[in-house]
This record gives sequence, structure tokens and C-alpha cells, in this order.
Amino acid sequence: MNSKEIHDKIQILLPKFKNAKFVHNGRSMTEGIDCLGFIILFYKEFGIDIPSDDGQPIDKDWFKTDPVRYINAIRKFSNNEIDLESLKPLDMVYFAISHNIITHTGIMINKKEFVHMSPKSGFLISKLERHWKRRCKGAIRLIEDENLNLL
Repeated sequence: MNSKEIHDKIQILLPKFKNAKFVHNGRSMTEGIDCLGFIILFYKEFGIDIPSDDGQPIDKDWFKTDPVRYINAIRKFSNNEIDLESLKPLDMVYFAISHNIITHTGIMINKKEFVHMSPKSGFLISKLERHWKRRCKGAIRLIEDENLNLL
């Protein structure tokens, strides 16, 4: 897939998620999705299968008892961690929203914006600056393609 095809596919996918509602542990567009559900469904469109859990039940306040759980699971997806200055479309970014615990993910759609699910607002396109840049704790690359530099 070349950079134009990837760009076009991203642009086609964005409206599909526009009205998605947020549901904790949601994995279905009809019933609702959370940020991991969004990641699973979005990457599936590019032929990447992300597991829906780590083999254990996901309680609503899981991060209180196991604060490294999410980052440990993310690192199993890819060992290709990248710095924020090298971000490309389709890179997964992860965030510590509160208490410096990583509990949130998104997907870069260009060099400056990412898509994600918010409990309050549902599907969002956000700029990776100020608020989000401070909370961003890293990124991983799941798709290695030199053409993505052009987007």
C-alpha cells in the first residue's frame, strides 16, 4: 500500500467512527467502543489484529490495582518504540491521563493529529500539542513503510 492509498484509506475510515459512542470494554460499533476497541477496529482495516484483552478480565478501575498493565500489553504489539519527533500516520500513541498511569491510546492520522475515543466526547481527532503532548508517554510503530513520511 503506498502513501496515497494509506492516506485515502484513513480519510475513508474517519467518518465511519464519527458517531461511535464510548462504552467501557466496548468492541462493537453498534454497541459502543472504548479506546482499545477503537484501536482494534481501526487497525483491523489495515490487516493488523490487536487482541481485545490480555487474557484477564478488564475491570472498570483495573489501573488502580495494576498500573503497568496497559503499557505492558501495548509493548507486546510491537517492540518498535519511536520518539514523538518521528511520528508517522498509523503510529500508536499512548497517554497517561491521570496519576502518571498509561490508560489511553490513539492512532496518528498525520504528523500532527491523532484519533481516539473519549469517555465524555466519543470519537475525537486531536492535535498532539500542549495538553496531549504533556500526557503522551510514547509511541509504537506497527506498520513500517518509508512512504508514510510523505503524509
